Amino acid sequence: MEYQQNKQSTIESNYAKLLEPAYIGKMKLKNRMILSPMGTFLDHSDGSISKAQLDYYEARAKGGVGMVTVEAQYITNKTDPWLKNKTVVDTDKQLEDWKKLADCIHKYDAKISLELSIGLGRNSFGFEDGDMVSASAISAGRVPNVICRPLTVSEIKDLVACYGRAARRALQAGVDCLLIHAHAGYLQDQFLTPIWNKRTDEYGGSFQNRMRFITETYKAIRNEVGPNFPIAVRLGAYHDFPGGRTLEEGIEIIKYLEGVGVDAFDIDIGCLDRKQWITPTIYHGLSSMAHAAAAVKKEVSVPVINAGTHSPESAEELLKEGLIDFVQFGRPLIADPELPVKLYNNQPDAIRPCIFCNEFCIGNTQKGKAISCAVQPQINYETHFPEEAAKGIYPDVKVDTPKKVVVIGGGPGGMEAARAAASRGHEVTLYDKNNTLGGHLVVASKLSFKGRLNKFITWQERELRQLGVKIELGRSINENSPELASADQIIVALGQQQITPEIKGIEQNHVIDVIQAYNQPELIKGDNIVITGANIDGCDLALELVMRGKDVTIVEKDDELIREALADNRDPLMFKFEDYHVNVLTSRKVVEFTATGVKVRDSSGEIHEIQADTIVTAFGRTAESQLTKRICEKYKTVIPLVIDHPISVTGRAVHAGFKAALSI
Repeated sequence: MEYQQNKQSTIESNYAKLLEPAYIGKMKLKNRMILSPMGTFLDHSDGSISKAQLDYYEARAKGGVGMVTVEAQYITNKTDPWLKNKTVVDTDKQLEDWKKLADCIHKYDAKISLELSIGLGRNSFGFEDGDMVSASAISAGRVPNVICRPLTVSEIKDLVACYGRAARRALQAGVDCLLIHAHAGYLQDQFLTPIWNKRTDEYGGSFQNRMRFITETYKAIRNEVGPNFPIAVRLGAYHDFPGGRTLEEGIEIIKYLEGVGVDAFDIDIGCLDRKQWITPTIYHGLSSMAHAAAAVKKEVSVPVINAGTHSPESAEELLKEGLIDFVQFGRPLIADPELPVKLYNNQPDAIRPCIFCNEFCIGNTQKGKAISCAVQPQINYETHFPEEAAKGIYPDVKVDTPKKVVVIGGGPGGMEAARAAASRGHEVTLYDKNNTLGGHLVVASKLSFKGRLNKFITWQERELRQLGVKIELGRSINENSPELASADQIIVALGQQQITPEIKGIEQNHVIDVIQAYNQPELIKGDNIVITGANIDGCDLALELVMRGKDVTIVEKDDELIREALADNRDPLMFKFEDYHVNVLTSRKVVEFTATGVKVRDSSGEIHEIQADTIVTAFGRTAESQLTKRICEKYKTVIPLVIDHPISVTGRAVHAGFKAALSI
């Protein structure tokens, strides 16, 4: 998609502030949208930049963002053990890579910023031989029994020199801005914060001494780039864990750094010690960290940048109110690199919406895999679908011989299968027994914090109609339906079903399953609610109910809740449970539902009864479907979408549907 806007249409846009040019120091950006620095795992194993990585950043520059901030560039391999094999750091090869990046981004009138990092320090990975280093002799974050080695003064001076040399190379490469990574409790942050900095030399103790390392870092960069080159600092305004930095302390640091000469601040919150803000989730709401940036903006005169679960609408409102100066989009620009262009063209409905699920962006990189997206399976296509790419199969290339395709099931997987098949030129008909599309997303979107799922349903339906997919709602299809006989290809996407075990008393009126609870909230009687089984649907419902003022108890046979969930999603939910005082009872097996509650057997074998006004069963989901089996038995041209993961349903369904369409 190309820019179609003129000056007048931009002024009249509902996103006028987002699209407005603005400055960081003397650097002018064409709009107030910046790509957040997010690890992609698209680089080569030695850390050098790959073609896939260049393509990834170029796509977002082409999509219209004002500035691309490239993920952490490690300027030394002498701190963290896991960096020892990164041979490109502090070399001319790094300079050449940065030149390529800058050229790719500048083609589209976008600026490039590099996030400079010296590593994780006490939060480094412990799977390599070598010292864990930090500001002081403190416990390592991931392996608390390991005590970090304090960096020597000589080593600190060497790191400062690394920053200077990196700045020199960045300037030679044509980079427009540099961002000092000092957030999340990583190594620079460990010098700023008393809970980690126990030093008694010139780099510890007093406030001025704790500021010395980052001040020397800034000055080393400034000496290389000159007075007019923008230098920003990425910092958490506060840490949100006992003993961590408070907002008042954060503002003190930021005001000091402004006085030193820093041109802008990239403000978020949190750190790895209580990990919920590094990649904030749907549980935090839209623009979840903007309050911290707004507090900082009141105290400084330089621009304040902010990331964290922004939508274009929430970001525009923040900018209009003058609470921040620039908005960083990370995951939304993974989901749709053309988000800015679509705003310029007054087509917000065309934006493929991020649902902040963390499934394939954060989930992949946590496993050392290349970044992907739950709602955008085509991202980094050749990396994730090498066999298809090798055969010349691309989702945006029409097939030579179109087929008649029938898709059964209008959930996220079925809709994606229909969309991708139609985009390849097939004639597609989609059947769903319900009167609306969306499947389980319709149910989940009834929760106050998951309403954004409706945007994805709406976007999928819009795409289907534009592609000419014939949608038949309220149509139940089985193995004997005549619609299947004339199809060249059948895709069955019936989704998962809730498990209902045979437990005495489950048939009673005050015992309802979790889907009933979502769809018919009037069935939830009284204030004392017990949720049994506690799969992800049950845990989400527990949060919703306790937020409404109910007393909620969760009973789970396992020794922890939703063990299979991504930690970046599970931890914030568990913290919410703490905040709202959800009563969590693990290692309890439900043995009977009574007229007044539920009987459970604990780990010692004793049986106790828990009183309840309403009991909600949430014993998990199953991908088994007798209808799918019968259709597969009758027809040989069937592709069943079987999603057997108990947690990550939406993204896996979308990816399965996309993959199925590629095979036709």
